[in-house]
Amino acid sequence: MLSRIKNLLLLTETHLNSPSVTVLQQSALRIILTSGLLLVLAIVLHSSWQAYQVGAWYTIAITTSFYAILLLALYFSSHQLGISRVILLFTVFSAGLCMLLFIDDFELSKLGVIFVYTAPLIALLFFNSTVTLLVMAINVLPFLFILYSNTPVNLFNFSITLPATPTYLHSLLFLFFNLCIPLTIMRMLSTLNRNATMLKAQNATILESNQLYQDIFNHQSKATLLVTADGQILKANAKAQQTLALISAEHAHLTDILSTADQGNAEFWLGHDTECQLLADNSKHLLLNHLCSTRQQHHLLQLDDITPLTLMHKKLAASEQQQHELWHNYDTLTSLPNAGFLLHLIHKQRENTVAGLMIILRLCHIKAFNHQNSYQAGDELLTTFAQQLQNVLPEQVMFGRLRGVKFVLWTDLLNSNSSVSEQVTQLRNLLPAELKLSVGSIQPMYEMGVSIATSNHFSPEEMLEQCESALELADAYNCPVAYYQADSLQQRNLDLQLFADLKHALHNDELTLWLQPKVTPDGTIQSFEALLRWPRADGSFVTPETIIRLAEQYGLIGEVSSKVLSQAITIVQQFRALALTYPVAINLAGSDLLVHSFYNALIDVATHQPDLLNQLTLELTENSIISHKQPLFDKIHALKKLGFNIALDDFGTGQASLSMLSKLPVDKIKLDRSFVKEIPHNPVQVRLVQSVIQLAAALQLKLVIEGIETDIQRRFLIKLGCKQMQGYFFAKPAPVAHWLKQLATGKVNRAVTL
Repeated sequence: MLSRIKNLLLLTETHLNSPSVTVLQQSALRIILTSGLLLVLAIVLHSSWQAYQVGAWYTIAITTSFYAILLLALYFSSHQLGISRVILLFTVFSAGLCMLLFIDDFELSKLGVIFVYTAPLIALLFFNSTVTLLVMAINVLPFLFILYSNTPVNLFNFSITLPATPTYLHSLLFLFFNLCIPLTIMRMLSTLNRNATMLKAQNATILESNQLYQDIFNHQSKATLLVTADGQILKANAKAQQTLALISAEHAHLTDILSTADQGNAEFWLGHDTECQLLADNSKHLLLNHLCSTRQQHHLLQLDDITPLTLMHKKLAASEQQQHELWHNYDTLTSLPNAGFLLHLIHKQRENTVAGLMIILRLCHIKAFNHQNSYQAGDELLTTFAQQLQNVLPEQVMFGRLRGVKFVLWTDLLNSNSSVSEQVTQLRNLLPAELKLSVGSIQPMYEMGVSIATSNHFSPEEMLEQCESALELADAYNCPVAYYQADSLQQRNLDLQLFADLKHALHNDELTLWLQPKVTPDGTIQSFEALLRWPRADGSFVTPETIIRLAEQYGLIGEVSSKVLSQAITIVQQFRALALTYPVAINLAGSDLLVHSFYNALIDVATHQPDLLNQLTLELTENSIISHKQPLFDKIHALKKLGFNIALDDFGTGQASLSMLSKLPVDKIKLDRSFVKEIPHNPVQVRLVQSVIQLAAALQLKLVIEGIETDIQRRFLIKLGCKQMQGYFFAKPAPVAHWLKQLATGKVNRAVTL
């Protein structure tokens, strides 16, 4: 019950602590109306009873009307505060006038004027000062009436006087002045006291914060000023006074202390990074920064003493040419001459000599190294390589960085007694065989593009272009050094066009897979190898070697391999639809597994489609594995643990040792076709193949021999113990649709009928 009364009168803690004037007025209005209604109820009931006994119906009508009006005011106090307070003020005036006009006892009627005298107080509580002054002016009229009148008005010749009217009037005034008004004032004073307490606490907090800000300002490690909008200093911390060499900087003006080079900027203190000089000591240079503006339109400034920096700048400006050379002529990572400056040096050198040798040197597989380690490790690799090579190069050899992983070497041929190829070999032998990095030691691989100028017919720029063309023909495994030929530039342009076509082909799904079976010696199909094909508009095909070379060279290898994997999975699913369980092998380069996107795609297959792993084999070429070594070994071991079948393709063509082969988690090796080409006529090849068959058996590895083209080869290999073969004798690669049709009709489970 008490809580309801508090909610009605807005006396809860939330309402009492509210700073809202509307809530305060609403609460005060409800207090005066509720208390008035409760206290006056007895007077209304008793007076109505007396009026009923004497037949004074108009008295009953007047008293009940006033009570109803007060109830209406209480109702409107919830949503229409303005209407409610107007009704209250109207009621006060109306009640006073009724007493004055309808009570025939003049002394009693004067009490109505006293009641009206409370109207200014009501107006002050619930309205503004204008309304209050207006009500005060209106109250002059009843005051004058009482002052100069001696008889009651007795309007309309009827009286509302009852026997107990004196009691009613005095009770009404007593209740209004002694209870209603005091309770209302108490409510307002309570809120004012609470607000005063809150303001006092807030003021204490503000003072504490202000003191804290003052301490921060005064003990700021940098010179700080608070100035007006026109530049007058209001406050300066100790550091600022020390910087400005003033005992007290307050009330001084910035223009009397500092000067700037920009004389047209009158309000220089409102800018950022404004350089100033101290007028008292023009050797002292300051940097002025506008930090922020305050609500009072003052400005917080910060001063930095840049005198040492200014002196350093002057010294650097005096050696501007040296600075230009440092920043614009040398590579920031390796400190080697950049391409532009190196060409400039070569031009100057060729003024004294005509013949020259230029080499573009490329470090291989750095992108894979960055993926495996980090780009910071890649930067360390390039820096270490540049330092080691520069330390061993002859003095006459110019060495610079072209871009990325490419470097340029240039030397003249005039005073050399050796051939060009010998000089290239000598320079190649100087290349670091091992680089010791924070992530471990690596054995880098190199490719070199060589251009030779025996006359001044070719400029250094043209030689650089020739080296680029030759470099496109170099291969770290088979041909690490390539010399410029007249047609190599044309070949490079063809490669660029083919690369553009390859991107288009990838976008339009023009790359497809053909299948070639792997069989038992009697021709029974055991599995298939998926071979990449790219048909051209003229009916020709781009070789898989060309596709892989372009993809690796221009960074598309991950996308190509993802296409191959996706199509291989589709083929396996098509086999399953025919209740066939032939495994499908896809060819990968070692760099494929070092591409995060493709490696993650393999992990995704193992995670979400593990049932496919028995029908997927990853064939990796021997050379690609050797080139990456440990980083790739880790990936292969991880894929093997996930359930992938791993095969080593083109076995015998690379540089793998038998000990390394034993460390690899491979299931199968494929002997390259070059080892069976002259079987059975070449006894050396026969012994090699026999050794590989015995090696595979000893290591418990499956062996597939590629390149079987004749029945004589097949029969001879059977005698040697070969159990799985592949080659044109059994079947040539054919589109997937061909094999699906043959397998669906049940016409073939052998690649060839023997």
